[in-house]
Amino acid sequence: MLKLLRTCTRKRQYIKYYNKQHLHINSGNSLLHMSVSQLKHFLKQQCSNIIEGYTCIITDCLICSNVKKKSKLYVNKTTGLFMCDKCKSMGSWDLLEKFVSIQKSDEKLDEFNMLKNRCRMKENFQQIWKDVTNDCQSIKYLSAEEYKTVLDNFSFPHISQEVLSQLNCFYNKTRNVLYFPLVGLNNSIVGYKSFSTNPQNEETFPAFGVSGCIEYKQYHSKNDNSAVVVGMLDDMLALISKKSANLIICLPYNLRNLPQQLLPYMESFKKLILWFGNDEISWYTAKQFAKKFNEKRCYFIRPTDSQPRPKLAAEMNYNLNHILENAQPLWHKSIITFQDLKEEILSDLQNNDKVQGVKWKRYPILNRILKGHRRGEFTVLTGPTGCGKTTFMSEYSLDLAMQGVNTLWGSFEIRNARLARTMLQQMAGVPLDQNLENFDSYANEFGKLPIYFMTFHGQQNIKVVMDAVEHATYIHDIAHVVIDNVQFMMGTSNDLNKYVDRFWKQDEIIAKFRNFATMYNCHVTIIIHPRKERSDGELTTSSIFGSAKASQEADNVLIIQDNRLSSLRGKKYLQIAKNRYSGDLGIMILDFDRLKLSYTSRLKGKEKSNDKSDEKSNEKSNEKSNKKIR
Repeated sequence: MLKLLRTCTRKRQYIKYYNKQHLHINSGNSLLHMSVSQLKHFLKQQCSNIIEGYTCIITDCLICSNVKKKSKLYVNKTTGLFMCDKCKSMGSWDLLEKFVSIQKSDEKLDEFNMLKNRCRMKENFQQIWKDVTNDCQSIKYLSAEEYKTVLDNFSFPHISQEVLSQLNCFYNKTRNVLYFPLVGLNNSIVGYKSFSTNPQNEETFPAFGVSGCIEYKQYHSKNDNSAVVVGMLDDMLALISKKSANLIICLPYNLRNLPQQLLPYMESFKKLILWFGNDEISWYTAKQFAKKFNEKRCYFIRPTDSQPRPKLAAEMNYNLNHILENAQPLWHKSIITFQDLKEEILSDLQNNDKVQGVKWKRYPILNRILKGHRRGEFTVLTGPTGCGKTTFMSEYSLDLAMQGVNTLWGSFEIRNARLARTMLQQMAGVPLDQNLENFDSYANEFGKLPIYFMTFHGQQNIKVVMDAVEHATYIHDIAHVVIDNVQFMMGTSNDLNKYVDRFWKQDEIIAKFRNFATMYNCHVTIIIHPRKERSDGELTTSSIFGSAKASQEADNVLIIQDNRLSSLRGKKYLQIAKNRYSGDLGIMILDFDRLKLSYTSRLKGKEKSNDKSDEKSNEKSNEKSNKKIR
């Protein structure tokens, strides 16, 4: 009786202390007022060994005095709560900051030790667990008859005594209560669950902020990175009885609360399958818990009648393995939240010039309008036949390649030798046939540029082209793909589907390149012939051959307008008809230099002012037409 009284007194004192500890953590451990990058930078100044986990930043403990055994300090990325797996120190972010500011010197040793005592556990739960189980019997030491009686009393499924013994549970025959230890970091016992039948009840001690859970792992299990997470103990036992999972975790407080103190223990798992219930509360709880666990590694058993919680599913003889295989991710690779984007936005604002993309050196007007050449975008170039689309695009891409933009050319209309000759002459700036003595020098310089050519010519199948583009992008880190032109991939002579609508075929090609640009973070520029060529007017975005998909999917639409045949003083210019990045539209006069095969604008003396005035007048007229288009 005296022993029982001491045990109860110790438990009351421990629960009272833990309630205080929980309130202390809540009052001084609000959301951390710094970004993850700032937190990492702060900790890296103290210790070079920094690892970013799913929910915590993991580093060497700044508090432990025992240098021989390396300990890990887990710092919550959201609240700043810290925990050490060896010295059991735990506290709020402001305490950790004070530890960092205090040097381990004789002058501040007393203050250091005082802080150390504040964040250390005042009770050793190992002793409390011994007191609780002192008048109990371990499950593994029960006789076969006694073990069967326990299973019947608690309505547990048939589980072998050896398997249940892995949970290290104890049975109090007098009170008919089972005790399951809650295991935390380094397999230390940090609490327990009690399971009784009269009345049927499941309680957790301590009542708040426990840093452990009940874990079951099959012997010789190789997959330690994936775990099924349940809320109730009987759900865990149902999964064990059906041998449906290698590793199962039972949360300490069912669905009532997920303590942040438990998160460091969960860092080692790459995949968590949350299997709760088929009610609305379970669904919302799962989504809330997933945010704490980090949604990217969380899967959920959808709450339907055919997928109830594990205990009911086992009783209905459902295939639990099949249900687990159909677990759906809570996080989708194509859906992110603002919190995921916040750091990227801050980085963009701090590096605005770099975000705008690579600048052209030959086309400063394009820098003003398009701001730069950016990865992941999709550009469409169109213009009437013979206006110089390929010649302009060769110089356009050459300019970027000379600044280190890895470029892949797919020329289906012009042979690679002719295309390369044009680019070589544009780079040299002189006629090659008149400077043959310098050919080797020019060729050597051109050979150093990161330009690659696909060997296709004429009609090609889109699947073959996409395979080559994806391969080159992976091997050569391509940042810019040029396709000249789309019409050559809209059907081959051997294509059985040659009667398929050409518009539909082009839409499929556009969709593939648009998706490629996004998935591979690579800029794609495609040349498309216009739908119809009008001698009495200018081309617009609706003039692009095919349906409206090309202009809709494009981030940039460039149109070469040639008014030289329709007007005495007509000029040829490039119109930026769509610019999704900044919205700026405008024109760039194209004066062709036959000796250089170049469209680089002449900006000398009077020509410079004349070009500017012509540009302004053309820009005004184009803005009017663009407004109509939009």
